[in-house]
Amino acid sequence: MRDDDDLLTIGEVAKLDGVSTKALRYYDAHGILAPIETDPRTGYRYYAPDQLLEMDVIRLCLEAGVPLDSIETFHQTDGSLDWRALMEIGHDRVAREIARLRTLETSLNDYLGEMTRKARTPADGVVRSDLPPTWMVGRPWPYYGGPFVLKPYLRAMTLLRTAVREAGLPRLLRRGIIIDCREGRAYAYQQFEPGIGEPRSDAAESAMTGIDATGIDMAIPGAAGTGKEPDQDISPTDNRTVPINDASHAGDDSVDSPDFGFDPSLTVFHPTGGPAEGQVIERESLTACFDDALAMVARNDPNKWPHATVCEIWGSHTADGRVRVRYTRHRCGVGRTA
Repeated sequence: MRDDDDLLTIGEVAKLDGVSTKALRYYDAHGILAPIETDPRTGYRYYAPDQLLEMDVIRLCLEAGVPLDSIETFHQTDGSLDWRALMEIGHDRVAREIARLRTLETSLNDYLGEMTRKARTPADGVVRSDLPPTWMVGRPWPYYGGPFVLKPYLRAMTLLRTAVREAGLPRLLRRGIIIDCREGRAYAYQQFEPGIGEPRSDAAESAMTGIDATGIDMAIPGAAGTGKEPDQDISPTDNRTVPINDASHAGDDSVDSPDFGFDPSLTVFHPTGGPAEGQVIERESLTACFDDALAMVARNDPNKWPHATVCEIWGSHTADGRVRVRYTRHRCGVGRTA
């Protein structure tokens, strides 16, 4: 046996490293961290000082989520642990957890941003702005042109929310109906963030919300609760429009899209951004809100306002139980990805 000054007893290792002697005995029994020497007479375990570094690696991997009972599977033919392979597994687990947490952070920031924007939103006020690009996933809404039907809408929202979650993408707050006014077609949609790890700009926060980068609601004077439409004689300064295309004639109007892994029955939209104006509609129920908003969409001049969205406003219940939706008409290029 080496000089005692060069070795550490199991009790000393436990004290120095903050690990229990029971854990050290388990590591020894399972070949995870064996003592450098064992006294054949007393059975006392002795550890080399550099084994404390190995203990650090084990702890890091455990904290990363590597199951304790799986560590012993990393044995090499000589009986030692494959430390590189073990750390790579731990690193992969951490990377996946970081991605999951960033996805949650993006969604929570978007919801928190809505509360901040509502707190700064005046009861009335005209706001016209250029909406920045955004991403949506949608499915055809076959009820457009008739009364709004709540239960199918809620089922569509559940399907789209699940699709975004299963794709591992941050789900943003905005959801509702997007309409191609020229072709008379509509889709139920859920907004999402295509990537994680990069902070969203103030402009991106306002995408397709009816909120400009200053956080002001695009409310039209007298609109909330009145059904009054925006002034019809106000023309945007830009005419960028990309139709919502069928796959059969996507042609040059389609937009190249990353493969998000959505079901082929769903459609990905990438609105390019552009001039918009809108209003908040307040009624006694969500169905009444959508009915009135979609009726306003039908009265739009599709040559001036080719596209429109109607989206729910989270936490919009008033003290007397009324609810609100946000109706936005715009000349954004609502690109359907091929």
